[in-house]
Amino acid sequence: MNKQPDKKTDKKQNTKARLYRNRTIKIVSLILALAVTVLFLQEFILCNPNHNSERVRGYYLEDENSLDVIVVGSSEVYCCYSAGLAYQECGFTSYPYATEGNTVRNFKTIFDEIRRTQTPKLIVFEINGAIYGDKNIDKEVNLRRVSDNMPLNDNKVELVEKGATSDQIEYYVPFIKYHGAWDTLYNTIGWSISLIQDKLRGYNLLKGIKNRTQIFVPDSKVYSTSELQKRRPLFRKSDEELNDFLQYLVDEGYDSEKILFIRVPHITTDVNITRYQRGNSIADTIRRYGFNFVSFESDDPEIGIDVNKDFYNIEHMNVYGLQKFSKFFAHYLQDNYNIGPSELTEEQKEEWDKTGPYYEAYVKYNEQLFSEGKDIEVAENYPCMREINKLVQ
Repeated sequence: MNKQPDKKTDKKQNTKARLYRNRTIKIVSLILALAVTVLFLQEFILCNPNHNSERVRGYYLEDENSLDVIVVGSSEVYCCYSAGLAYQECGFTSYPYATEGNTVRNFKTIFDEIRRTQTPKLIVFEINGAIYGDKNIDKEVNLRRVSDNMPLNDNKVELVEKGATSDQIEYYVPFIKYHGAWDTLYNTIGWSISLIQDKLRGYNLLKGIKNRTQIFVPDSKVYSTSELQKRRPLFRKSDEELNDFLQYLVDEGYDSEKILFIRVPHITTDVNITRYQRGNSIADTIRRYGFNFVSFESDDPEIGIDVNKDFYNIEHMNVYGLQKFSKFFAHYLQDNYNIGPSELTEEQKEEWDKTGPYYEAYVKYNEQLFSEGKDIEVAENYPCMREINKLVQ
């Protein structure tokens, strides 16, 4: 005779199974919640967010094969060139792949990233990154400003392996490096909000420009280009990295007409005359490899640079200089490289049409701060954008 199942035993077993199931669900949910929290913190907060993050990540938000011009370089680029204004003037899409202190050592990786994600008509390299001394070439922060904001791929791995001397895991998991940065959270929260807004929107509105509301007036002789013909050798590592990069372009067989090297305007006095002279040597090297180089550090009245108004320090333009050079350079590319207007989808055109009003509001906000005597950095972080949004027409 079969034994009847014990209902009490079955009930206990079911209750125990349910408890185990609920406990497992809670544990898994907790692990997932912690993982999502860590990923969120790493992506938007504990990643040392700043204007470099916003600009480089903004590049990767652009639709693939939608940019006709990409300008690579360091801080001079995002202070003197506005992709939004260039679009207004000539109708072509562009973007500054530029970071503070960006060195020539990073150029190959950036070039490979551009080829991986875009098919531009022209890639422009501003040469300041080859003027730096050996210490700047080796600075961890100059590598991190690029690598921390790149997606994980073979190019990033190559860059880190070449430039990082230790703790390479921190370059792939920034949370390890920046997890103790809670003391700077208040200062970076505006950038964190901006990164989140860009991600949700799918692009950034100001296309990476950053400036300062200050007018620099030189207090010593400003040299004209006719007085600056001497050459000075590059520092050893910059020279090696520049030649390696140029040789790489030659070996890859990349069309020399699709690459342009430039030097943007600076104020040249006794303080930085050696930088100009090294720039002359760089120009010689670039031309020797068969690539085009153009210096815009000139007295050309067509650019209309005023050394007493258009810079916020000896090396960087303020918003007045940015307007002049952006307009001039956009038309230079249009006339000499047949750039523009870009072919865009309706959605892409709607996005780029927004850059005009936002650029104009950016200028108004800068001028407002000038009139109030406030010296601050103006970029696409939350506090600035809150004010710029009020001025958008």
